[in-house]
Amino acid sequence: MSFAETPGMHLQHLILNTNATSTTDQKVSALKTLRIVVKNLADPLKNANPKYRQLKLSNEKVKAKIAPCPSALDYMKALGFAVLKEDGEEYLRIESSKAISISDMEASVAELNNAIDMLVPKETSISEEKKTPEGIIVRQQSSNLSAASS
Repeated sequence: MSFAETPGMHLQHLILNTNATSTTDQKVSALKTLRIVVKNLADPLKNANPKYRQLKLSNEKVKAKIAPCPSALDYMKALGFAVLKEDGEEYLRIESSKAISISDMEASVAELNNAIDMLVPKETSISEEKKTPEGIIVRQQSSNLSAASS
């Protein structure tokens, strides 16, 4: 697999592509959908089940969440999914004969979590330490939002 075909490159493109017509909300929705699929593949009990190894591309939810972000489809292909036509329908599928690496899927879940955090940063808190006259250290938590507005 060449560097350009690695899942991480497609994920990076999905997050950073400023020329894409997809909005940040669409990107986050695509990433969350990918995370669900990959979490299922990381589960040894689920990844053997054909139900968890495919997505029907004409499914309205899949179409709404994956289609706006072409890099999401590329990411799925880099994970081992192939686009197949069956009975007039298109599917993304990992064939049952293909082994799934649990460790690769777990790493992909971590990648996806980091990507979501990049697009939707969590509110961070700032910890302040103060010493009382008695010498006791007191820690106070304050969020960046309240600290920024003061």
